[in-house]
Amino acid sequence: MSEKKTALVVVDVQHGNTAEAWDRDGVVTRIADLIARAQAAGTPVIWIQHESGPFVPGSDPWQIVEAVRPGDDETVIGKQHLDAFAGTSLRAELDALGVGALVICGAATDACIRTTTMRALVEGYDTTLVSDGHTTDEGPWDLPLPTGEMVPVGAREMIAYTNFFIEDTTYPGVTTAVLPTTEISFS
Repeated sequence: MSEKKTALVVVDVQHGNTAEAWDRDGVVTRIADLIARAQAAGTPVIWIQHESGPFVPGSDPWQIVEAVRPGDDETVIGKQHLDAFAGTSLRAELDALGVGALVICGAATDACIRTTTMRALVEGYDTTLVSDGHTTDEGPWDLPLPTGEMVPVGAREMIAYTNFFIEDTTYPGVTTAVLPTTEISFS
């Protein structure tokens, strides 16, 4: 892990993002463990909550899953885009805390997790994606290619590919890691 001050970023662990997610209970349990360990170590926990499409503020899909609700003193940042940095105060909040390293977990792997993790690297943060701490809908989906060909992709493949993609991505001056929950340390 990075020597820089770290924050745990919990992305979109909402009813609408997790109701039909692969290994939902296991992922939520691991995220709850990460949150408890971060809080015990005095590591800031930053919550991201999607607020567009079916995620209307106050609606059931918008609600954060009960097992991992934010504490009263924790920052919750609403977002309109897949990228949690786009059009939000995330960068300003992290800068105000003096954070230079992020541990990222949440939902959904194929959208908000991938784009937020990539943006964190581009923004210059040492970034760790929790390999068993993100999920997406069970699938499989038939994803159309520009050629019209359909590619069937399921949640396990999407998660494995995202872990590979992030681990293989480098940017100058920052570190990239993909680690399981058990190897994350907030000391």
